[in-house]
Amino acid sequence: MKKVIPYLENSALARKNAFSEKEETIRAYREVFTSLLTHDIKTPTIAQIRSLELLLSGAFGNFNEEQKEILSQTLESCKYMYNMIKNALCAYKFENQQALLLNDSFDFYTLAKECCIENSCFASAKGQNISLKCLTKKITINADRGKIKHAIVNILTECISRAYENTQINVLIERAKESLVFSVNINTKDIPPDILSKIFDKSPQGAAKFNKIGSAIRLHLAQRIISAHCGFMLASSQNGNSTLGFMLPY
Repeated sequence: MKKVIPYLENSALARKNAFSEKEETIRAYREVFTSLLTHDIKTPTIAQIRSLELLLSGAFGNFNEEQKEILSQTLESCKYMYNMIKNALCAYKFENQQALLLNDSFDFYTLAKECCIENSCFASAKGQNISLKCLTKKITINADRGKIKHAIVNILTECISRAYENTQINVLIERAKESLVFSVNINTKDIPPDILSKIFDKSPQGAAKFNKIGSAIRLHLAQRIISAHCGFMLASSQNGNSTLGFMLPY
């Protein structure tokens, strides 16, 4: 005998099907968005960076100082855009369990030094100087070097962005029991406790109060990377000094 489904059961089933269809639509849009990031935006941005680097190298003739300055500023703007795209794409992969960790053994101090050198131009533009200090002997860890570098660069970028001009960016590496501690200390306006407690969250509300929406993605991604390596983030702010960093188990 054919089962007669009551009206209410029919309605619930229809709502469930509509919800599933909506989820599929959202998932499809996410895939399109990822494709847009990886190809339609990322690829031409890389092309712009390479072209500007060629122009500045003198491959197509010489420029006067004013022209070089404009080209340099445009290049930095393109690099900033490229880094934002990378952060958004990487964060998307972590959120959707698509990120893979390619672990290997490497010297952490060498990696940290590499990150500091790469960000020195960004710091010098604000009259800042990056000082790297290591309080322990050679530190060899087993982790995904590329992703750990991504986390370090994001934290450094955030600290340089927040720090006052013409100040010191103090980067410290130390050991606490069986963990590695990486921290960046800066002179800056104190971060309110309500924002500090959510500074690594996915929500950009705290960052929005500082007019730094991009920082929400940077710091949240750093948190996801460190968490994937069984570590946790560090944050403090008082008396004009703020510290951001992380702790990783050996």
